[in-house]
This record gives sequence, structure tokens and C-alpha cells, in this order.
Amino acid sequence: MKLTDFTNSLLRNSTPSSNPSNDLGLGDKIMTGGGRLINKDGSFNIIREGHTVWMIYQNLVEMSWPRFLGLVTLFYGLINACFAFLFWLMGPESLSGMAGKNAFEQFTHAFFFSIQTFTTVGYGGITPQTLGADLLASFDAFTGLLAFALATGILFARFAKPRAKIKFSQNAIITPYRDGNSLQFRIVNLRSNKIINLKAQVTMTWLEHTASGKKRQFRQLPLERDSVNLFPLNWTLVHPITEDSPLYKKNTNDIKKLETEIIVLIQGFDETFSQSVHVNSSYTCAEILSDRKFAQMYFTRDGATVLELDRLNETFAIGADKKF
Repeated sequence: MKLTDFTNSLLRNSTPSSNPSNDLGLGDKIMTGGGRLINKDGSFNIIREGHTVWMIYQNLVEMSWPRFLGLVTLFYGLINACFAFLFWLMGPESLSGMAGKNAFEQFTHAFFFSIQTFTTVGYGGITPQTLGADLLASFDAFTGLLAFALATGILFARFAKPRAKIKFSQNAIITPYRDGNSLQFRIVNLRSNKIINLKAQVTMTWLEHTASGKKRQFRQLPLERDSVNLFPLNWTLVHPITEDSPLYKKNTNDIKKLETEIIVLIQGFDETFSQSVHVNSSYTCAEILSDRKFAQMYFTRDGATVLELDRLNETFAIGADKKF
């Protein structure tokens, strides 16, 4: 099939891109250059440059755990180093046990005293000896109380923030379905909590080749079932490839030529947190396999159903490549 024929076929089978309901907010001018719009973890594949706003609370709640713990540790060390430097500037007579030591030993002596004061541990081995040192130690302890109160609140917010642990299959597949074919992928809840009223929205995007250049198109793909009330097992989402589908009579090579990407949005209600949760992901054209089927993930044993989470990505071949 020629590229122009493929493009014309897509245009016949798709709603015009000017329809706002087709655009997910990415715009029809965005290009990928072989990349993707949505990363596998649901984040946008966009690098933000220029002036941005850094909100302390929001950023500390949303950043990754390694970065959060690293920043907290860095702040803990720097704030105590600053107080230690101020104690050191007051001279060896400001704290007990500093006299007769060199500059480095005096600084470390003051540093560990600041930590004891900052954390309100107060071993008693080091004590302030001057009025200035007493005032500085009081401010050190006050700063420590405020810092730990704020850190505790942010730590609680991070733990209390609902996050769905829904995992997507590594690949989507184009496989025989009823009298035709379908696009399928599946998801599973890695946690044992209840997520109810799950809804799914699947959108196909591709680059339309025109005389003036490339333009990105979006088309929502109808699903056999776009919602489930309960989610105890895996859920295989199925898009029947009918004559109205932009995938109709297209093979995987045709799909790759236009840098096709399947964008998935899943939303549900988490009973543990009593809040709505959502996850996003996508499948690039390189992650769409043909003529394969998903292996079954569950079986019965001793009157119960066993769900094998490790088989989420397992597929098996059913025949040679062909037109869809």
C-alpha cells in the first residue's frame, strides 16, 4: 500500500482534527521525531525550558522518593552546618569543650551540638557558655521544631496521596477477533485494594502527510467495553477493527510509517482512599505486535481463582503477518 493511499484512507475513516474532542490537549502541530508523546509511566515526553514556577509544597509532594529524601538530607546537613558556623564564629568560649581544639575540631564540635539542639535530643555533653550562644541555641531549637513539623506534614501528604498501581502490558497486539481483527492490550492492579468503576479512553494519534508538511491527527478508538464496575482480575481492553476504525486494513508496517501512537487514559475510584485515581500510558508503533494472543493469566485452584501477575506481558504467536 502506498503512503498516500494510507493517508487518504485514514482521512476517510477519521473525524476531522479540528474537532476539539479529538485533541487531548497536545495540539495537532506537535511532532515526535520518532519519539513518543506519553511515556510508559504516564508522564509527558516534554522538556520544559524557560521560566517555570517552583512551588515548594507541591514540588516536594510530587517529586520522586529518592529526590525528596536527598533534598531533606541536604537541608538537614546545610542548616546545621550554618548554625555550626555561627557557633564557631563566636569563639571557643561559646561552647563547652571547644577550648584547646583546632579550627576543624571546633567546627565539628559545634556541628554536632547544633544537631543535638536542632533535633531536641540534648545529650548534655555540650552546653552554651555565653549569652550569645544561648540565644543562638534557642533559635536553633526553634528552627528545628518548625522544620520537623513541616517535614512531617509533607511526609504524611506523600503517603496519603492516592496512587493507582495499575500496570499495562508491555505490548499491544493486533489479533483475530470474532469475524475480523482487533487491537488489544491489558492491565492489572498490582495492589490488593479495591478499585471500582474503572473507565478507559483510548486515542490513536498519527502524523498526516500533506503537501504543506506533517500534521498530527487524533482519533478516539471505540472499545468493546470501556468500563467495568469491579477490577479483581486483569482487564483486556479490545478495540474492534471495523470499517470505521483508522486501523482498518492496515498492517504493522503501515502503522509505523506514520509514527502511530496509542494513548490510554484509565480512571477509577479507590476505596482505600475514597478518591478517584487515574493512570496514563501509551503504545508506540514499535510496541504494537501482530498475529499474537495474550496468554491466560488466571486459573482455579482449591475453589479459588489464582491470578498470575507475572504473566501480564506473555503472548504467543498464532500465524504469519497479514493485512488487518
